Amino acid sequence: MNALQDQSTGSFVRRTDFTGRFVFGAAIFLSAFLLFQVQLVLAKAILPWFGGSTAVWATCMVFYQFMLLAGYGWADWIQRRSVPVQGRIHLYLLSATVAVILLKPVIGFDWLLPGPAGKSLAGWHPVAGILTLLFIAIGVPLLVLATTAPLLQTWYARLHREESPYFLYALSNAGSLLALLTYPVVFEPVLRLRTQSYFWLIIYFWFFLCCASCAWNAWKSRFSITARELVSQATARTEAVTVPTGRWVLWFLLSATGSLLLLATTNLLTQDLAPIPLLWVLPLAVYLLSFILVFARRNLYWRAVYHPLLVTMAVLGVISLFRGTSMDIYPQVVIFTGLLFAACMVLHGELARLKPPAQQLTSFYLTLSAGGAFGGLFVGILAPLLFPAIWEYHLGLWLAVNLAAYTLLSDRTSWFHDPEHSPAPAAILFSGLASVPLYLHNLELLTMGPRRLSYYNAGVVAAALIAMWIAFSGGPRWMRRREFYWNHLTVLATLVLITAALARDIWMDNTKVIYRARNFYGALAVISESELALDYSELRHGRITHGIQLRAQPDLPTTYYDADSGVGLAIRTFPKYGKEPMRVGLIGLGAGTLAAYAKPGDSYRFYDINPLVIRLAKGEGNYFSFLSRCKGEVKVVQGDARLQLEAELARGERQRFDILVVDAFNGDSIPVHLLTREAFQGYLQHMRGPDSIIAVHVSNLAVNLDPVVAGLAEHFHLHASKFSVEERDNVMLASDWILLSQGPGLDVPQLRYSGQKLLRFRDPRQAPPLWTDDYSNVWSLLSKD
Repeated sequence: MNALQDQSTGSFVRRTDFTGRFVFGAAIFLSAFLLFQVQLVLAKAILPWFGGSTAVWATCMVFYQFMLLAGYGWADWIQRRSVPVQGRIHLYLLSATVAVILLKPVIGFDWLLPGPAGKSLAGWHPVAGILTLLFIAIGVPLLVLATTAPLLQTWYARLHREESPYFLYALSNAGSLLALLTYPVVFEPVLRLRTQSYFWLIIYFWFFLCCASCAWNAWKSRFSITARELVSQATARTEAVTVPTGRWVLWFLLSATGSLLLLATTNLLTQDLAPIPLLWVLPLAVYLLSFILVFARRNLYWRAVYHPLLVTMAVLGVISLFRGTSMDIYPQVVIFTGLLFAACMVLHGELARLKPPAQQLTSFYLTLSAGGAFGGLFVGILAPLLFPAIWEYHLGLWLAVNLAAYTLLSDRTSWFHDPEHSPAPAAILFSGLASVPLYLHNLELLTMGPRRLSYYNAGVVAAALIAMWIAFSGGPRWMRRREFYWNHLTVLATLVLITAALARDIWMDNTKVIYRARNFYGALAVISESELALDYSELRHGRITHGIQLRAQPDLPTTYYDADSGVGLAIRTFPKYGKEPMRVGLIGLGAGTLAAYAKPGDSYRFYDINPLVIRLAKGEGNYFSFLSRCKGEVKVVQGDARLQLEAELARGERQRFDILVVDAFNGDSIPVHLLTREAFQGYLQHMRGPDSIIAVHVSNLAVNLDPVVAGLAEHFHLHASKFSVEERDNVMLASDWILLSQGPGLDVPQLRYSGQKLLRFRDPRQAPPLWTDDYSNVWSLLSKD
């Protein structure tokens, strides 16, 4: 940037050289790219230290959003100083980031990754531990990256007064989007985490050069504030003050609701799949894409397109919430991300429509950042304290629809205030809603007889034809009279229907629930069932059953752990069972069902990270008594199982398990870090001998885990057999288990000839996948075929 000073005006004179513009754009683009890529690298690095919980990403997002807020606040404060002072201070801050990065190895951290010293923080409260780790790892550089975009855009606005700087905001979001889209398909599959961190540092070096060049030229611009500039700045401040308070509040709410929906959607998708970068990236990419489209030079937000799209996707989203786990994962991903896109286009489109002049640019960004930070704070920290389930998604959707209605009401130029009051919106809305019962009938959620169904089909077709005629012709003249208020009716009906549907979903979710609780590791519920022939208590994590205990037969193993299941057979047919004391390790506690197999003298050692699960299994509330009724010795170790097992090896405490059960799931979310090559290497060191058995629970609604375990068996030269049983009643559920052994542990006659389906995983045509700590391709395993 070659900036000159016009002494008569006290402002910059425009120099249209390509190099100056390129350096500006490169600094802003690279800062956004680095800002978002480092989120994924560090979140993936620390995920195993906190149990692979889906809340790890939400907490990371809280940190990043507050660092963005701090960066925008710093930019808003510093831009009130003269440009040379801004350039000098920013150059000092850039130099400080390099010093911090170089000094980090002194405290046991890597240049970017937390390193071994960071694991000691995993024993803290998870939220405090994650925030502390991230601040030490990337706090100061992240602050500079967050400051760069708004500050350099302010400098650009002074250089090019006749141009709007808002297109640079779209360029910044494009850099962010590129970082998100390339990470799961380019960087994660190819590069190890350490290599990714080195690549990030190399790109940061180039960013440092570009940004330092801009700051140096600003420092040396010989620009001083003249009387005229002081008057101009005073006028700008006065204009900022005169912005109505309601406008600031609306900016904040629109931004906060978009952020809230982003993280709530991510939690909803990952609770039954896996907390993997791809599912972190997809909603965030959609969120950023909406910013790019609405803040481009040509705003691509049209109410006539995105308002109907929002209503349509909201209806589909509510239906998906009703269906729950009965719906395949692909339609869920499409519907919930589509709904997020429609909502963000409306919310951010209204933000772009209400954006202030360039003089208030940093204040506007600061308000948006504050709203985004609050939305992240609400989902990541407040919602688990306030809501016993993931009801923040319902709240976010309800707020989005109501804010869309409010912006229509407050804008006198909107179609809501059209004096002709066209009946077209109402006709389209009601014809669309009329087709919903047909969809529910196809899903067998609503029953209609053949004759009634044929009449209803004819009615829906007639309604659709009438709606199309009204949409294209405007309808008869009498329908367009003012007293009908079609626009008001359309908006009111939409709000009432969506509100009622969301409230209904929450009410249905509470049916038969006698206990609810939620923490960092997920939402738990205890269901009491006594109306059927079976009387029992059921533990649910999210939407998935994690244990059932019959009140009449409290010692009977149920659900996925009954006597005919893979793990039941492994325990009952083990040569030492009932004859000699056995040592059994169990990764994942649930209701403690497997403790029912223990014989006197046996030792059952459970590992679980969730304190709520531990309290329930130990008898809090008198819902479950498997542990208290256990005939053997029971030990429950709180903490991430992998970290605890590694720590025991480091202390020389080899557990010598006869059987190790790997059954740790958050809801139905896959514990990726417990199924990697590095994890199994630790498991094998804890086994008593070659005849010991590792039992892996692979039952999953969305992901076929068989190839993953097959890859591990191939790598470690293990014998592998799969046992599957079908659901027999409401308490004996279908289950899939894979048993692994280095020696003859699976050659017991009862296992070989038990009648269970026995599979060997040695396919000479295609090597099975091998998950590692650096890469695990969950998405490719969604097919059950």
